[in-house]
Amino acid sequence: MGKHCTDRCYEEFPILNVARRCGLVLNDRTLEREEVEASCPFCGDNGPGKHHLFLNTTRNIFRCVLCGEKGNSVSLYAKLEGVSNRQAFRALSEDARIFRFPKPPLSKEPAERELSSLAVRHSTYHEMLMHLHLSPKHKADLLSRGLSEERIEHNMYRSLPSLESARRLLAGILSDFHTLEGIPGFYVKDGQWTIAGRSGLLIPYRDKSGLIQGLQVRLDDETNPARKYRWLSSRRMPHGTRSRSFIHVTGNLSAKTAYLTEGGLKGDVASFLDHDALFLCFAGVTATAGIKEVLLSMKSIEEVVVALDMDKLMNWRVQRAMENLMDLIRDLPGLHVRLMNWNMSFKGVDDFYKARNDAMSHGVNILDNFTSLRYLSDELRIRAAGLRSQKKVA
Repeated sequence: MGKHCTDRCYEEFPILNVARRCGLVLNDRTLEREEVEASCPFCGDNGPGKHHLFLNTTRNIFRCVLCGEKGNSVSLYAKLEGVSNRQAFRALSEDARIFRFPKPPLSKEPAERELSSLAVRHSTYHEMLMHLHLSPKHKADLLSRGLSEERIEHNMYRSLPSLESARRLLAGILSDFHTLEGIPGFYVKDGQWTIAGRSGLLIPYRDKSGLIQGLQVRLDDETNPARKYRWLSSRRMPHGTRSRSFIHVTGNLSAKTAYLTEGGLKGDVASFLDHDALFLCFAGVTATAGIKEVLLSMKSIEEVVVALDMDKLMNWRVQRAMENLMDLIRDLPGLHVRLMNWNMSFKGVDDFYKARNDAMSHGVNILDNFTSLRYLSDELRIRAAGLRSQKKVA
């Protein structure tokens, strides 16, 4: 009776050595990683930049994320040479010519993936959200902000699961119907597609046609308010894609007045609390690169109201960014611009609107406080100069 060889025997053959002997085309950028990418010889993926076969150099196994072919060092040789596993094991054992080529110094960062088209991103993200649920904790938080259950469901907020197994299962389902390369948030780990990032509330960022451009995550375990919101992104991960900073459009698209504020969720809430007012939302005061294009594309807009958080009165960096934004809008033809100010007890416009609506339900009217552009700009410049002087003295 012949000797039975288990997987422990196969570990004697480094999978990179076997791959080189079989003539596989390796991605040089990944040679220093635990998982090396190669062109798949089983499904014909042998073009430049198409490395979908993953070689795990620790476990000496392989898997193609396109065709699903998988195995170990011995079965890789057997399948490519058309022999049995026993014959492949004998051939690899007897052949002393297997050796590891010297590795040139290479970049450890994966190549940047091109962002998929808006239509592809929307289709993938929409189906992803359809497979997810909203946790009771996240739903309670949204309700406390003033949103109705109907609006919460309409906006498709969902909870990003924390379990890796759940993420792999979801990514695997999506990969059967969508090309995940080029979709921010998805990457390959151990030869399988999965989802990056920490758990939290998923917030869709839509364009004026309602298409999902990207997803933002309100992190569950982040205590620093400045880092609470993060784009769903898989930058610098195998087959991952960096997210861009998108402008979220919500509310009445035919409105003549557009409000600008920070944060898609904040804009969703404020729009709902103000009878579906039109809000254009950016991720932060320094992430307004796309606002000009959006404003020019929406022909019904005649007036722009800048409704940034009330720390604009105290933070000179926010003041500077706001003035740059005002200058940009002021240069656009046919648009009137003004600033919106309110009681500093309420940080964001959504907080103010909720307090205003609650007060009105008790017969109290809190008036929106609009300050003229020239007066407030002068006041902000004086405050900014004072803060900068204090900083220099300190």
